[in-house]
Amino acid sequence: MKCGECSAAMIFRGREYHLRLSLALRILFDYLARHSRFPQSASQIELGIRADDFYREHAANAPSRAAFTRGIARSAVKVYMKRLREAMSWAFHEAGLRVDPGVVLIQQETVGNEVGYQLKATCDVVHADLALRDNEPVA
Repeated sequence: MKCGECSAAMIFRGREYHLRLSLALRILFDYLARHSRFPQSASQIELGIRADDFYREHAANAPSRAAFTRGIARSAVKVYMKRLREAMSWAFHEAGLRVDPGVVLIQQETVGNEVGYQLKATCDVVHADLALRDNEPVA
């Protein structure tokens, strides 16, 4: 994500299926993939993204001279989760999988009135420098 050009894909049987995500959804998906051990509330997600240098500086070398950052507001998390599930549904359909996205991106009720969100998938985060000619992933 360092270059401002990032994407997400599902790989099934050796083939990539693009997840059609906006920048905010790619950031949220990346965060959930990196922090998938426990469900997190909308507030925890917002604060986690806001506190992480990676997300604060994800487009530090973008061609634009203006500062370019994208946060995730707590109030938008529920809507973003719905959109993430929709993007997963499209990719699953394209791959011919009969998988409910709600089983992959779960929503757990808490004892109080909060909801916890958790990505239940094996995710490998690979960042490619799209400025390079051979476009090899950067570890």
